[in-house]
Amino acid sequence: MLSRPHPCLGWLYVNPGDTRRLYDRLCSFRDAELEKDPTFSGMPQSFIDWTWQTWLPGHLYRYEKQVRDQIHYLDLKLGRLNEEIERVAGGVLDDRDAAADLRDRLQHQLSSNQIETD
Repeated sequence: MLSRPHPCLGWLYVNPGDTRRLYDRLCSFRDAELEKDPTFSGMPQSFIDWTWQTWLPGHLYRYEKQVRDQIHYLDLKLGRLNEEIERVAGGVLDDRDAAADLRDRLQHQLSSNQIETD
């Protein structure tokens, strides 16, 4: 059996034994949600919380390389997104700053003129 993606950490591929235990746990959290609300659908928040607070810390030793690779990928993605934001919004932000500066200068001139005429 091949590794499969974690149910809520889709980038993390887990071994078959962990997959079985994860889906058993997911089903138990789902069943608990269905008892409270028969129309419930989707990923139970309790499973997501359990994954981040209990499962991942307890299994990090086994999946550390994948976690490090994902962090590296996210660092690169954030860098690209920041560059794109700067490229797209940088000119707009410069225009905003120039307009605010001009407004402040004009407001200062009006304020100074009122003091002189009084």
